[in-house]
Amino acid sequence: MSLMVTVYAPEGIVMAADSRLTWSTTEEKGDRHMVHSAVSMTDSNYKVFLTPSDVGISTYGAADVGGVPISRHIDAFINETLRLKDAADEPAEVASLLLKHFRAFTPPPATHFYVAGYTKGPGRRFQQAREVDIARDSVVPTKPLDKPEFYGASWGGEAYIMDRLLGKVLTMTDAEEFQPVTSYEVPWGFFTLQDAVDFAVYAIRSTIDSIRFQMRPKTVGGPIDVLVIKPERAWWVQRKELRAWRTAHRSNARAAPGPPASDACRSRTYAGHRGLLETWTMA
Repeated sequence: MSLMVTVYAPEGIVMAADSRLTWSTTEEKGDRHMVHSAVSMTDSNYKVFLTPSDVGISTYGAADVGGVPISRHIDAFINETLRLKDAADEPAEVASLLLKHFRAFTPPPATHFYVAGYTKGPGRRFQQAREVDIARDSVVPTKPLDKPEFYGASWGGEAYIMDRLLGKVLTMTDAEEFQPVTSYEVPWGFFTLQDAVDFAVYAIRSTIDSIRFQMRPKTVGGPIDVLVIKPERAWWVQRKELRAWRTAHRSNARAAPGPPASDACRSRTYAGHRGLLETWTMA
């Protein structure tokens, strides 16, 4: 499982995700299926992608199709279906093609995608976002279609930490009655682009730090990739790159200097089951 976050701000869209790929095995006991173990395979998996038409794609859920990491299949989808055929420009079109592409596998993987970007029509360009559920054969909007000036955030994957931080929480009183805990709205419509980047990283970092202390499989982790999309262009704020390291075999051996430490390289995330929260406020 993963945690991916999409923030819709007036200046643009921010998409972010962790990098951990986890192998989970189950043990069958009677009519029940119990998770037996979860082993972290790598912290260098890609979960956020950019199409030639500046549409962002992020993924969570089942991370392999036919024993091949999902990132390889998404790269193939972008390079063969989108880039070569120039088949789609807008997020809604990309989402439909993405569903068709992955529904062709048998069985269809239990994978979810978020697809976000801007419309390409004449005049003003509007934000457009879709969630694709391959197993359920569905594409649904994650941003109100008839209210382009609404801003907010969506997250999927290991979402319960953020649900507790920003969602409505009830506590039980001594009289065994439920009482809401005081909560405060997030002014999404006043977010700058930097605020949106900070929030996306905060959401993943908060999940990382919380699950670190919990007795549960550490199923999200690694560097946090962050993509920014504006009407006129898209770019990576941070994205992991290939690096080569030399290790010291003995105490008197000198290791080659590595790259400077960064928040991206030091980040850790841990997660487990699908969740989703969407919060909308008017600008």
